[in-house]
Formats: sequence, structure tokens, C-alpha cells
Amino acid sequence: MTFRLTGYRWIAVIFWALTVLAIAIWSFVPGYVIGWDLRACTDAIHSLKLGHDPYADGVAALEGFQSQLASHPNSSPPFIYVYGPITLPLLKLVGLLPLWLAGTGYWLLIAAGALVSIWAGMQLLEDEEGPVFFLLAPVVIFFPGLIQNDAFFSGNVAYILYGLILGAATVGWRKDRWGWFYAAVLLAACFKAPLLALLMIPLLSARRQWVPAGLTVVAWAAVFGAEWMVWPAESANYMRSLDRMFTLSRDFSSSPAGLVADALYGRVPYQLVLAGVYLMYAIPIVGTLFYLSRRFFSGQMSREQWIPVMLIGVILLNPRIQEYDVAPITIAMALVAWRVLSRGGVSLRSVVMRSAFCFAAANILGAYRWRAESAVAPAEIEESELAAMGWP
Repeated sequence: MTFRLTGYRWIAVIFWALTVLAIAIWSFVPGYVIGWDLRACTDAIHSLKLGHDPYADGVAALEGFQSQLASHPNSSPPFIYVYGPITLPLLKLVGLLPLWLAGTGYWLLIAAGALVSIWAGMQLLEDEEGPVFFLLAPVVIFFPGLIQNDAFFSGNVAYILYGLILGAATVGWRKDRWGWFYAAVLLAACFKAPLLALLMIPLLSARRQWVPAGLTVVAWAAVFGAEWMVWPAESANYMRSLDRMFTLSRDFSSSPAGLVADALYGRVPYQLVLAGVYLMYAIPIVGTLFYLSRRFFSGQMSREQWIPVMLIGVILLNPRIQEYDVAPITIAMALVAWRVLSRGGVSLRSVVMRSAFCFAAANILGAYRWRAESAVAPAEIEESELAAMGWP
């Protein structure tokens, strides 16, 4: 089925210009661009400048929050720095820069990472899909994962990491050169170990990748071991901060395993729930992906048909899925939905109506959940009180 839209390129340019303008205006709304995850990084930099261990400060803040919870029962726990000790030298380097320069540079990197992720998704289009998805692409910024959310302004480093990984993966698919991809995954895993799951991408879409993927895991294990040798105290406090993030903040993520762990919080040890539930759905997903990859390698599916499905499956293998983990595969998700709804020779109008209905239904549910959570999670503890708890 071929859809034709005339003049769509000019309309797409206008949409993109409006998107950039909207984000620029959005960023100046007082009190909106809070940057929760960015705040955790700046607090860690402040700790380092004071000669503190940022992980120990984070643990103290969470434990102090817990001790004050009786007098502030509706408060939300503070965000803390939970990236590995190997990242501390980078934080010290950033801390040497003027605040305005470091902040501006960081937000520009996040924007670049988001744009590269969108570009990588657009490489998976078939010819007749170009007109539609060039118009839809700007929506990704405002609806990451096709669900209403302000994940972009969280300031999470994931946007940068996914941009590097998906950009390098696109080079791998085009030129069968995967060195940059493995370097990007290794770098990303130094910040977020669960991103090692993305090593499945070359295994499922390219040949002879088992050895380099295995070596990447070995390299990450070596880095993890080196952290304990170079920063023993910080590494121990880092592991404590991860445990406190689960036990005190209940930050189990939005993955299936995380949602079940949160639902059973206080009744079943979260380690058992996370591991058990994760294996229950990860094993079938891996089996299905490898079965479908055989069809891809045998020529029964094109790269454009296989990659979007594969990317969605691989993201589900991340045991800690957050909104910013779904954002990079928004176009892949939209492509799969579009192709399913386009079957049967239906008209463009019919496909647009079906897609709009699914999109609206998902966002209404997302908005309902957001309102429900907002009703039970009012303002956080004041900064002065956090300081009294040990927060830097």
C-alpha cells in the first residue's frame, strides 16, 4: 500500500520549527524544568568539591529522609547519584567548568542525543512511510514512548547514551562495522549497567558478533572490578546507595519486574521479586527474538521490517525501564503499530483514525495514572530540611 502526501516536507519543516520554539519557550517556564536527574549530578559534584563521598551523602540523605518521614508523610524521597565510581573523575572535571557553561553544554548534549535517536529511527522507514513519519517525528520530543510525559526535561544522561548507541548501531547496520557500537555500550554500562542488554542488538541483526559482544561484557566486568581496587570506600557506598534507592525510595522502575516488586513491597524481598519476575518474561522474549532473527538472517524479513520489532524486544530486556528508556524507540513502536494497522489495503484516512484512537487511549490512561500519583505524592521536603538530614 502506497500513501502519497504532497508538500509534506514543507509542513514537516514547519512542525520542526514549532517544536524547537516550543521547547525553547517551555524551558523558560518558572519551576517547570526541574531536572530531577540533573539535580542528582549537580549535588554529587558539590559533594566532591567539599571532599565528600557523594554516595555516602546520598545514603545519609535517604536515611535522614526516612527518619523524618513520620513528620512529613506525604513527601517524596530525594534523588541521589547512583552511577558507578568510574564516573567520578568526569564529575570532578565538569565541576571545574562555570555552572552556566556546564549546564548549557549538558542540555545541548541531551538535545543532540534525542535528535540522533530520532534520526536512527527514521532510517528504518520504507519509502512509502517517509511522508507520514517526517510529519510525526517532532511528536517524539513531547510524547516519548508515545505516552505523554516530560522525560526530556528530567535531564537524564540516558538521552546522550542512547543517542551514541543507536547512532553507532545505524553505522553497524549500514557498513557492518560494530566497533563504535561496542564502545558506546561499554561507556553507557559504566553509567547504567542494565544497558548491557543492548548487546543483543548486533547478535540479533548481524553475523559473527558473539565474540565481540562477549569481550564487551568482560571489559565491563574488568571496569567494575577496577572500581573496587581504585575506589574501595566509594564502591561500597555505591552498592549501599543502590540498596537504599530500592528499599527507601521504592524506585523499582516501570519495567514489569519493577512494577510487581513495587506492588509486593514490604511483603516479599524485592531481590526475589525482581529476579523471578524478570526471568519469567525475559526468557520467552529472548527465545522469540532469536527465533525471529533466524527468519531475518534467512531473508524472510527485510532490515526495515525486523529492526523496529527487535529494538522493542531488546528494550524490554532492560530490567530497569524508565520513560527515557522508551523514548529512543518511539518511532520503532509507531512503525510497528502503523504497519499492523495498515494491513488489509485500508485507506490512509482509516489508518490515521485508528492510530489516533490508539494514541489518544494510551495517553488518557497515562494522564489518569499521573493524576493518581500526583494526588498521593505532594511537594518534597524543603531544601533546608534536607540539609539538616545530611544532604549537601
